[in-house]
Amino acid sequence: MNIIKPKKYPTLYYCPGHLSFAPHVVLNELGKPFELARLSIKAGDTQRESFRKLNPKGKVPVLITENEILTESSAILLYLALSHPESGLLPPTPVGAARAIEWLNWLSCMLTGVIALNFHPSRFTDEVESFNGIKARGRLEVIKVFEQINHRLAENQWALKEGYSIVDPVVLIYFRWGTLLELDMNQFSHWAAHTQRMLQRPAVQKALATEEIVIGN
Repeated sequence: MNIIKPKKYPTLYYCPGHLSFAPHVVLNELGKPFELARLSIKAGDTQRESFRKLNPKGKVPVLITENEILTESSAILLYLALSHPESGLLPPTPVGAARAIEWLNWLSCMLTGVIALNFHPSRFTDEVESFNGIKARGRLEVIKVFEQINHRLAENQWALKEGYSIVDPVVLIYFRWGTLLELDMNQFSHWAAHTQRMLQRPAVQKALATEEIVIGN
């Protein structure tokens, strides 16, 4: 891991398969030069002093621009879309932009809630014997939320009716997490169809290859 502030291009600090995947895809979509700094959460890279100088929260993603250090996936996605309005990755109307933020906020809350119940039960109790019960409850709650996502994707080709946006790569990474939970994601037919459309996008294919991850059952 090499923590160096870029001199010319924005740099995205990411961990494969995490929420940093969405900004990675969007940077690919923009087609502008950028750099990547790969970290391993499991190896403790995000807790090292060198990284915490960039983000005291010790989390990815982090985007370093020429003048700013940005954290939080939603903030980075909004910054990228607003900085490149010609990309069309954020609806130009107030209500359209608000719908994008609505999606991002909802998904972000889910990450620290029902997703965390499944992947990180130790955040909720120190009693190891309770972990399986927490995971089981979390699985039920995840399915409920995933059904809501599937329902919201029923009416349009993409997450927003205006078209492809910064929301769609975030939805895609949640689909992957469903497969990691060993759920049959094909039961969410509209979401599965959305995923197949996403996998046809060169920007998504490039990010998957770079991060060396796959999406699907």
